[in-house]
Amino acid sequence: MAGARGTLERVNVFFLHGFLGRPQDWKRVQEYLPKHEQVRVFMPDYFREGWLGPETPLSEWGARFNRWVELQGVSAEKNILVGYSLGGRLSLHALENKANLWSKVVLISTNPGFDDNLNGFEPSSDSRKQRWLQDSYWAEEFLKAPWVSLLKNWNDQPVFSGGAEEPMREEKHFSRELLGLALTQWSLAQQRNMRKVIDSNQKKIDWVIGEKDEKFIDISNSLQNNVPSLLLGIIPDCSHRVPFDRPKDLAERIKTLVHQLF
Repeated sequence: MAGARGTLERVNVFFLHGFLGRPQDWKRVQEYLPKHEQVRVFMPDYFREGWLGPETPLSEWGARFNRWVELQGVSAEKNILVGYSLGGRLSLHALENKANLWSKVVLISTNPGFDDNLNGFEPSSDSRKQRWLQDSYWAEEFLKAPWVSLLKNWNDQPVFSGGAEEPMREEKHFSRELLGLALTQWSLAQQRNMRKVIDSNQKKIDWVIGEKDEKFIDISNSLQNNVPSLLLGIIPDCSHRVPFDRPKDLAERIKTLVHQLF
C-alpha cells in the first residue's frame, strides 16, 4: 500500500443515504469494511450540510458536493462514492461534474432518469408529468400528514415490497420542510437523462440492484440497451432496500473495490 514516495495511500469511501434516510443507515455496511487507518469512511448527512441540502438544484449539486469532498482534504487520494436510491441519483451528478475525483462509484437501486432529452424543466412527457404530480403529492404529505400514517403510506408503496427490514424513522430526526423540498427540487421529473454519464464512466461504475426489486430490475435491463457493457450486480434475496436487507453482501462488493485500489 505504499505510494510513490513511500507513504501509505488511503482509500476514502463516501456514502450517500437515500430519501428519508440518515448517515446511520450505513453502519451495518461499515461493520464489514476493512478496519485500518488507510480506509476512511465519510457519511455526510447532506440534508443538514447547508449548501448540500435540497435548496440546491440538481444542476448545481454535483459541483457543490465535489467541492465539499475536496475540502475534506482527500482530492489527491483514491475515492469511492456509494449512493443508494436518491443518493445514487445525486452520485451520478457528482460523477458527471468531476469524474476524475472518483475511482469507483457504487450505484444502488438508482434511477438513471427518463430516457429522453430534457432541456430545462419542462415536464412535457406523460411520464414526467405523472412523476411530477406524484412527487408534488408526497411533498404535501410530508409537510402536513400525521407522521405515523405518513410512514405507513410511504412504506406501502410497491417499490418497497419484498424487503426484509423496514427502517425505523422518528420525526424528530428530520425536517419536514426539507423532505418536502427534496421531493420537488430533486424530483425524477427534474432530472436529466443520465445514460450518457453512465456510458462514459461504465468502467468505474458498480451497478447494484436487489433480486426482488422488479421495477429496478426492469430499469436496469433497459439501461443495458444504452450501455451494453454495464455489468449488473444483483444481490440475492433482497428488494429495493439493499443496504438494509443484505448489508454484508453489499459490503463485500465495496470491500473488493477498496482492495483493488490499494
